[in-house]
Amino acid sequence: MLSSSRIKEFHSIRSQAMDKLIDRLRAEAKANGGVVSVLKNARFAVFCILLRMCFGIEMDEETIEKMDLITKNVLITLDPRIDDFLPILRPFFGKQRKRALQVRKQQVENITPFIQQRRVAIRNPGSNNSAMRFSYLDTLFDLKIWSNPEKFDPDRFYLGKEDADITGVTMVKMIPFGAGRRICPGLTMATVHIHLMLARMVQEFEWTAYPPNSDIDFSGKFEFTVVMSNTLKSRIKPRGDTR
Repeated sequence: MLSSSRIKEFHSIRSQAMDKLIDRLRAEAKANGGVVSVLKNARFAVFCILLRMCFGIEMDEETIEKMDLITKNVLITLDPRIDDFLPILRPFFGKQRKRALQVRKQQVENITPFIQQRRVAIRNPGSNNSAMRFSYLDTLFDLKIWSNPEKFDPDRFYLGKEDADITGVTMVKMIPFGAGRRICPGLTMATVHIHLMLARMVQEFEWTAYPPNSDIDFSGKFEFTVVMSNTLKSRIKPRGDTR
């Protein structure tokens, strides 16, 4: 799924996502005197690509934004807690467990219909014109690619028991995707999308600080990963616009 050849197959999806990104930035700038939210629009573009790669079917913008919110809630809510390791303490975490179950239920209810749609599209070719030829879900439907697929066996990835590339890079000074056995398998895909997104954003617009002449606030807060405490905003102007 994350091989170079597979990534190339989704070229049209990336192009569509970048077009949507530029259109959203242009509309938001027009409505707010040129000011746009950088992260919100970048996340939308990335989710346009990832959801299509994952489920293999087209989703409207409202659904994409909802799936983004659900994923964020899952990551923030389902962090490991001490009662996960010491069940005797569970009575003290009733509120958190209730919230976690609610979020999990919401996730299942929203994702399951798309899994079913993809299954139908595979079984009935041509029934969904937006269906991709290949998606990540397809690898989960085909259990024959793994040995004993229904058995919980973490050791399958150890000492070459299964064909899975988990090698990393040595002698690095910055490792945002981890390294070695714990390296993120999406590194190549992520860098392709980051480069493409930055290129299109710079190609289409001139970017200046907002508020004017202000420095970027790099202070962070923890939301599964560390994010900016104050959401990055910028003022943009279409290139070639002399106004």
